[in-house]
Amino acid sequence: MKLFFLSLFPFLLWAGSPHAFSNLGQTIESERPLYLSLLKHKQFSSYTLEVQVYFDEVDAAFKIGNELDKQIQSDEGENEEVLQFSYLQSLRALSKPRQSLKKLYYKEVSSSINNKNEEYFLFLINKGKLLLDENSKLKAEVLAYSKNVKHLEKSYVIKYLQAEKELDERSYAFMQKMQDEYKSYQAVLAKAEALKLRQLLVLKKKGGVIVYATENEGDIDFYIENLFEMHVSSTLFIKNIQGYEARISLPYKLVLEGKQKVKVLTLYNISKKKQVGNFSSHISWSKGSINARPDTHFIYALPFHDKQRVSQGFNGRTSHKGNAKYAVDFAMDIGTPIYATRSGKVVEVIQRHTKHGMSLAMRQYANYIIIEHSDKTLGRYFHLKQNSVKVKLGERVKQGELLALSGNTGRTSGPHLHFVVTKAEAVRDDYRSISVPIKFQCSEGILDNPISGESYCQ
Repeated sequence: MKLFFLSLFPFLLWAGSPHAFSNLGQTIESERPLYLSLLKHKQFSSYTLEVQVYFDEVDAAFKIGNELDKQIQSDEGENEEVLQFSYLQSLRALSKPRQSLKKLYYKEVSSSINNKNEEYFLFLINKGKLLLDENSKLKAEVLAYSKNVKHLEKSYVIKYLQAEKELDERSYAFMQKMQDEYKSYQAVLAKAEALKLRQLLVLKKKGGVIVYATENEGDIDFYIENLFEMHVSSTLFIKNIQGYEARISLPYKLVLEGKQKVKVLTLYNISKKKQVGNFSSHISWSKGSINARPDTHFIYALPFHDKQRVSQGFNGRTSHKGNAKYAVDFAMDIGTPIYATRSGKVVEVIQRHTKHGMSLAMRQYANYIIIEHSDKTLGRYFHLKQNSVKVKLGERVKQGELLALSGNTGRTSGPHLHFVVTKAEAVRDDYRSISVPIKFQCSEGILDNPISGESYCQ
């Protein structure tokens, strides 16, 4: 019988939901044992194929989620955003078949009530309580049926539903009051309040891209401000618009120059009599310009003077994969001078951290410098020593100029310099950073493929 059960329900064996977006994955995964329990009843077992097909789709989505988990745990996770988008899309695609499966359960509960099949009715509500909680109309039918069949009220599920109904009735007036109070907070910010919010955001953030809105005679003006020194590629999403209209195509895409603030669009009030409408907005952005055109002929200088060993080259065995495949790690002692590989503008400096280690949490503690080049690509120097930066934000530096000292900060397995040149790349309505191929000038000639384990010098 054991072998037969496993062959009948091959989806009994599963790896569990991914860690990424665990609140979504775990909710879906929690329903698997529920359906397995329901299939044990001969009447519900007629839906074995439907359940099997659905959880095959779940497992396919979780496979992408597991790949995302690996990217999150990598050194840079350059492919993280693409996998995140793909995983979320896969989870969204599960919505329709998931609801279809629930409707089969609801259909069986209604049928057991109509046919007065008390045994099947009790089985369904005891095993499928989580599904029942999502259907208020069916819960009312269940309570009405159990009220007419007194011994059914002994079921713990029926007792729970009765207590829940009583609580809902007692709290309705209070909830209504809370909802009315909440609506009062939906008024669009007045112009002075919006400016105050912007100033607060600017004070709190040394870098980033912010969006804010001001009310202008019933219309809503949207502004985007780039707090970075570098170019950024951004997309403004405005959804759930009620009471307004946008007269341009949404979402709105824009490449911003460093420190640029720009009015991007207006939501026009359809009726001037209505002072308040509804909308939701958020912004997605990535460092760098999608208009960057990397100079493939440029020869970079090595970022050091003495001979140093490559600990991980292009397309390396651990973290230099996918979007980060043209990154290179140079193993070097803490305090080794780091020089500019190419002239450009210093657009970001982080140098306050001391922590390091291999856990995921350590990624936020990396000290680094980013330099924007003339072709709008970004040169990134990571894992620098605390407070060792010799240049200032916004300063223009020349190739070979001293930048900082190497260190061992952030997510590292040991002291090294992580160097990569990136540009922004569009992925549907979002963006990601992608590494670009580079070549160095060294004493042995042109170095276009640093080999792990080899040492190179200028």
